[in-house]
Amino acid sequence: MNSDESLWKVEDVGKYLNVSKDTIYRWIETKQMPAVRIGKKWLFRKEEVDTWLDSIQKRRSPLHIEEQP
Repeated sequence: MNSDESLWKVEDVGKYLNVSKDTIYRWIETKQMPAVRIGKKWLFRKEEVDTWLDSIQKRRSPLHIEEQP
C-alpha cells in the first residue's frame, strides 16, 4: 500500500477495509465513498477514507453524543 500522502487504488482501499473491489465500486456508485476518477481509474486519499469511516460510525452509534460548547 502507498503512503498517506499518495493516492490509493481500489485494490489498496479494499485491502485496507477488508472488502472486495465490487463493494468499493458499489459504494462509489451510490456516492457514499469519497473517490476521484482519473481516466478509467478510481483513486482515494487515505485521510478522506478515514473521515468517511468516522462519519459512518458516528451515524450508526446510538451512544454518540455531540459535545456542547
